[in-house]
Amino acid sequence: MSDIFTIGVRGLLAFQAAIAVTGQNIANVKTPYYSRREITLAEDLFNGGVNIADVRRVYDETASKFLQQSNNLVEMSGVYFQQIAELESLLGNDISDENKNTIATYLNDALKALRELNGDTSSLQSRTAYLNKLSALANRINDIGGQISQRQANINQSLNATVGTVNQITRQIADLNKQIANANGQDVSALLDLREAQVQELSKYLDFNTQVDESGQLNILINNGTPIVFGGDAAALSAESNPANPDNLILKMTMGTSSIDVTNLVHGGQIAGLYQAQSVLQQAQSALGRLSLGIMGTINAQNKLGIDYNGSLGGNIFNDINSAGAVNGRVLTNSNNAGNAAMTVNITDVRQLKTSDYKLVFDTPTHYTLTRISDNNVMGSGTISSLPQQISADGFTININSGSISAGDQFTISPNRGAANEMKMAVTDPKLLALGWPVKGEADIANKGTGAVKVESIIDTGNSAFSLPQQLNPPIMIQFLTATSYQLVDANTSSVIEGPITYNPSTGADIFPTPGSYDPGYRVSISGIVQPGDLFHLDYNSNAIGDNRNGLVMEEAYQKGILEGGSLSFTQGYNLMSGDIAIQVNSAKINLKSYGAVRERAFMQFSQVSGVSIQEETTNLAMYQECYQASAQILQAAKTVFDTIISIGRS
Repeated sequence: MSDIFTIGVRGLLAFQAAIAVTGQNIANVKTPYYSRREITLAEDLFNGGVNIADVRRVYDETASKFLQQSNNLVEMSGVYFQQIAELESLLGNDISDENKNTIATYLNDALKALRELNGDTSSLQSRTAYLNKLSALANRINDIGGQISQRQANINQSLNATVGTVNQITRQIADLNKQIANANGQDVSALLDLREAQVQELSKYLDFNTQVDESGQLNILINNGTPIVFGGDAAALSAESNPANPDNLILKMTMGTSSIDVTNLVHGGQIAGLYQAQSVLQQAQSALGRLSLGIMGTINAQNKLGIDYNGSLGGNIFNDINSAGAVNGRVLTNSNNAGNAAMTVNITDVRQLKTSDYKLVFDTPTHYTLTRISDNNVMGSGTISSLPQQISADGFTININSGSISAGDQFTISPNRGAANEMKMAVTDPKLLALGWPVKGEADIANKGTGAVKVESIIDTGNSAFSLPQQLNPPIMIQFLTATSYQLVDANTSSVIEGPITYNPSTGADIFPTPGSYDPGYRVSISGIVQPGDLFHLDYNSNAIGDNRNGLVMEEAYQKGILEGGSLSFTQGYNLMSGDIAIQVNSAKINLKSYGAVRERAFMQFSQVSGVSIQEETTNLAMYQECYQASAQILQAAKTVFDTIISIGRS
């Protein structure tokens, strides 16, 4: 009789527990990362009914890690896509009616205004219109450069916020580890679920590996095996200023008194996505800076070769690309340097500039290596014996002016730095546009031959030939001694500069530089049949208001190769930059969609193993209720039998 009671009681207890487990599952059907519980019943070995063999937390480590990895990829690609998609929207990649704010549009507008101006260089209205277009171009480049800089600052803010979130999560995981380790045999399923939720949340921010020790504590290791959570201890992440570039942040991890740079060890999650986006923004800013330097340097240089409305040599239209502020801002001194070397960087040839920064490293106080960061090519190495010294590469020169250098000192050389943000107009007076050439060539009215003189180009107005205001120094006469020879004469003093020089009537002659290397900085040709005594005069072009020769060369500059070694025009350089961003955005969009599908599969797999099926649990609940009621009936039957036996005994 005691067996019947035991069977009934144990049945009630077992199925009551089963109902409780099922109810717990149902109650948590919508709880994220809740792992369903599964009760296992076993026959009592001594015919005593049923026992609870186990209540198991259904969990698959492989499914969990797959979900972590998919979280890494989705969050990384999502943040990256968001940031560079905004950059693509800012830059644009065409000049369609729907997108009139692209730099290409402003370049085309400026070119159109210059063409109209070259039709009548005496028009102050047309000169003003062209200056306004150049100003609008500069403002647009400033605006885009400023917005890119703001986005870079936003990324730094996001990194700081993300690091704070990561530290909160890792501390919570470490605390849960302690509770699990100190459970003393109590059920820790709820704690494990909480820890799983935190681990999955952490996987959205960075990638890692996990290990479970004998006490059940979960250790979290980043890619080089360094623990970010070790048992009950959590390392502290911090985003700190990059010693090589204060505009950027590096990621440091501190455990106890030890601190290491882990920036290059994080390859997944939002942190990696932010760093990837930051790299693209820097590339875009450098490309925009190079474009700005190309435009400013080219137009400034050409304007200096011309003569303005007032008859004076031209000056800068835009601010000087090698201003004191610019040359100083292109060198970033590593904050860990022991030396105090003072350096500047001058742009020497905008055609050779690359969209890359450079690393200058001194392995000894006198030996350096200059490396282009974009492709890791060594651009130069050598020994510096004393200061000042210069190092040249890719269209720029590093001036090591003064100070001391110590072994291990490093410098980031950024030739394009700040150019887009600092592109400004240097003039507002339309009369300062130098659209004519300062040299004119004329055949003497008394010439007997049919020879013609032509000024072909202006090469350099910074030499002695242009050292006197509004005059050549000296004006020159080309005097033919015979039909096949001539000499150059100083028109002021009648002294011979050089000659006789051979002339071939069938091919003509390029006058400068002369066989004796005399070069006044401009190019002149003579063609045709000449007679002895013929003269050709080279003089300052005092009245050049209607002269458009320099304006036409400026016009050509918009369309010929200026960037990337002369292979890209301004517009092509811009289109290459914006097109590259568009390609990266499209690729990021595809990756985000693909990784999203992977995460859906990973979550489905995780849910199939650990998740709650409401249909299954409802079925189980009904079954366990029936079993519980049946067990109660067993007890009722046992009570009836017991009562009957007692009644018989009394009678």
